[in-house]
Amino acid sequence: MSSFATLILTAFQLLMDYQRDFDKLQNNFAIIKNSYLDSMAEHLWSYDTRLLEIQLDGLSRLQGVSYLRLVADNKTIYESGKSDPTEESHKRFDIYHKNTNEILGTLDVELDVRSLRQKYFQEAIWIFIRQAAKTMVVVFFLYFIFNQILVIHIQHIAQYLKSNRGRANEDLQLHRPHHRGEDELDVLVASINTFRSELLEANQKLESLNQALEQKVTDRTRQLTTKNESLEKAMLQIKRMQATLVAQERLASLGSLTASVAHEIRNPLNFVLNFSELLTDSENLEEVKEISRVVLKHSQRIDQIVRSMQILSGYDSDVLESTDINEILKRAYQETISTRALGSSYVPPKVTYRLSDNVVAPVYATSLLRALSNIVDNAIHALEKKVITNKNFEPELTLSTAVRGDMAEITIRDNGVGIPAILGEKIFDPFLTTKAAGEGAGLGLTVAFNIAQKHGGTLKYTSEFGQWTEFVMALPLVHERPNP
Repeated sequence: MSSFATLILTAFQLLMDYQRDFDKLQNNFAIIKNSYLDSMAEHLWSYDTRLLEIQLDGLSRLQGVSYLRLVADNKTIYESGKSDPTEESHKRFDIYHKNTNEILGTLDVELDVRSLRQKYFQEAIWIFIRQAAKTMVVVFFLYFIFNQILVIHIQHIAQYLKSNRGRANEDLQLHRPHHRGEDELDVLVASINTFRSELLEANQKLESLNQALEQKVTDRTRQLTTKNESLEKAMLQIKRMQATLVAQERLASLGSLTASVAHEIRNPLNFVLNFSELLTDSENLEEVKEISRVVLKHSQRIDQIVRSMQILSGYDSDVLESTDINEILKRAYQETISTRALGSSYVPPKVTYRLSDNVVAPVYATSLLRALSNIVDNAIHALEKKVITNKNFEPELTLSTAVRGDMAEITIRDNGVGIPAILGEKIFDPFLTTKAAGEGAGLGLTVAFNIAQKHGGTLKYTSEFGQWTEFVMALPLVHERPNP
């Protein structure tokens, strides 16, 4: 950097010197114009060629003038030197007579700028050569000193660190001549030795910790293995107990279901038997008709229970086919009204249909019709109960269909008595009913729930007790056969 700065300053100084000498050369033009042109005009006017040549010879000897030529009457009177004109080195002067201002001739003058440039160029070359030589000597000298004083010791430190990785038992030492005080290399060596000692101590502690950790891991693995064996034995016992409990639960459920079915069938069957005996003894035609109606009603109830049990058991001859859901929902309402005519003449005065267009899905039509009829029957029963208790009540039954994503939704909503929140999902359990004795077997919602699952769909409800109830059955638009 020092050499570079020196070269820059030297180049600047050469440039300044060249400009100064160049200005001196240019000053010759002013000297010729002010000191020589008037006398040349007089000599040309008097045509004194001898004095004119003497004057021109003196002019040609001016420093820096490399070429002169005097032209008068279109003839060259005097010429000296070799012409190499450039814009900055050549100038032409017109020679006027001072009284008449008549042009007597022209004087061409050229300055030796090329020599001036060559001079400074050569000088610059020599300066650069001397500076480069001096720089090389200084650099070589500094490199030798730096290498002997610092580099070989840094290489020794690097080799020590590379070969020992801080694990050597011997401290790092530099073979240096005796010197006063402590310099940077001494501080570096002391720091490396301190770091090496601390690193060795840390490695020893880490090795001890690793051994202790390995022992802990071994002990914990042994403990976990023992616990896993105990857990496996416990899981095996739990599975055996679970299998036993499942078998017992199935037997208990089967017994409860059998008892419930027997109880539900026995009641209408008793009516059939008793009224059948009365029928054999009665001769009154009106009484026979009334007894036949009661027998038919309870026989239909037995048939309904048997059909529901068939559906619950999986027995169903229905066929899956693409069907208009809107038509099935309308039929479910109409058939429910027709069926209820046997036991109750109540029909809701207001039924609202909110049916979407083109709701077609693959369904088991007969099964779906039965499921929807059961839900609609429950809704009408809830409206009927509220009408009995509240004379100012305005019953409303809403039947809706919609397509949401890949599911077809069927919604049945009533503003009847609602369902107690305490029942929750138990309303789908078999033989659970809120109706009075003899009004229902408690299988309608169970059958509807199983039919929804049979389609790969869902049946859910929401209700506010005393206000309203809404059942939503969602069926897939594309049938996927359920896993067995």
